[in-house]
Amino acid sequence: MVNKKLSLKVFVVSQISILIAGLLFLGGLYYILNIQYQRGSKPFSKGPVTTPPKTLILDLSHPDEDSLVFQSPILVSGQTSPAKEVLIFTDSKSLVTKSKLNGSFSTTLDLNEGVNKITAVVFDNNGDSKQIQRTLYYSKEKI
Repeated sequence: MVNKKLSLKVFVVSQISILIAGLLFLGGLYYILNIQYQRGSKPFSKGPVTTPPKTLILDLSHPDEDSLVFQSPILVSGQTSPAKEVLIFTDSKSLVTKSKLNGSFSTTLDLNEGVNKITAVVFDNNGDSKQIQRTLYYSKEKI
C-alpha cells in the first residue's frame, strides 16, 4: 500500500463534489416525488368518487326520531331490500339482523339511560351502503 497524503486543495474539491452530487440526487428525488406527481392532485375536484346506490333502500318505521321512551328494550323495525343483513348499533351495542323475503326486519335493542343514537346500515353486493340514524331519549322514571 502506498501512503500518499492528499493536498488540501484535492481534499476540499473532493468534498465539494460529493456534496454537489448528493444535493443533485436529493433534488431529483424531490422532483420525482413531489412535483411530477402533483399534476391534477385534487382527487375529488369533479365530485365524489361513488354515487349513492339507486336500488338500495332503507327505511326505519320504528322508532321515531327524537322520541322519549320509558321502557327498554325497544323494537327497531323497518324495510329494506329482501334478504339483506342490517347492522343496527348504538354507542355501546351492535347487532346484525337479516331482512325477510319481503324486505321487512325487526329486532329489539337495549337502551342506555339518557340519549341514545341508533344507526341502521344496510349493504348491497357491490359494497355500497345506506344508513339512517335516529336519536332516542330513554328515562327509567316517567315524567
